Amino acid sequence: GGLMVNVLYAAPYAAPAPDSFRRWAGVTHRWTAWDGTVWDLSDVEGGVFLLNDGLEGLGMPDIVNYTHSSPVVHGEAWDGWLATGRKVFWTVAVFHDTTSTGWVERHRAFWKTMRPGKTGVWSVELPTGEKFSLTLRFKGHGDHSYTNDPVERGWEVYGVELFPEQPFWEATPVVQSWGAEAKTPFLGTEDVGPPFFVSPATTIGTAKVTNPGDVESYIRWTVTGPTETVTVGIGGENTVIPFRVPDQQRLV
Repeated sequence: GGLMVNVLYAAPYAAPAPDSFRRWAGVTHRWTAWDGTVWDLSDVEGGVFLLNDGLEGLGMPDIVNYTHSSPVVHGEAWDGWLATGRKVFWTVAVFHDTTSTGWVERHRAFWKTMRPGKTGVWSVELPTGEKFSLTLRFKGHGDHSYTNDPVERGWEVYGVELFPEQPFWEATPVVQSWGAEAKTPFLGTEDVGPPFFVSPATTIGTAKVTNPGDVESYIRWTVTGPTETVTVGIGGENTVIPFRVPDQQRLV
């Protein structure tokens, strides 16, 4: 007798990114995780993509206004305001267009960046070249339900909620340097002429820093030695450093 062999043909695995995903045209989003990995969330082909729909966190933080009222005065008196936080919500697609194993590995690598207790940096770059960043912590992804087998399909969309401890977007730091009046004669100690000292074009006495942001910010001073004593400050609010900073040492 003869043998009958049944051969079943199946379509090869394929999981292209859904065509409905709208690409970011003018804004670049990156996620720099606590483990050192950097994810380009604007790159569809990268496998982890931030959707335009439902994105929260690019606008203003949550604001509380403090007021008080009086029984003999109409209205309310404003006492001040405080930024209490900011809600950040991402709609993220995780996909892999080659193998199921590839999707599992990529899925695991991305969710590793959302470890509680760790922080990551969400950075945004505009077409103007301006860059802004926000340090975030993972909060949750809601009650996510799977309507399909993501390993078989090769992609899944998640809602990810994060929060910052410092609710304001940070831009590139403003960095300026000032020198001090030279104390050692430029021509050395030889009696070759009248004392000549080098003076930098700008000194701490003419220091001026402009904050291009929308809220007040602290100044970080870095003093590089050698110095005997230094006074730093802006607008008459000065701090005196009454001790020596050795050569090649830095005081922050």
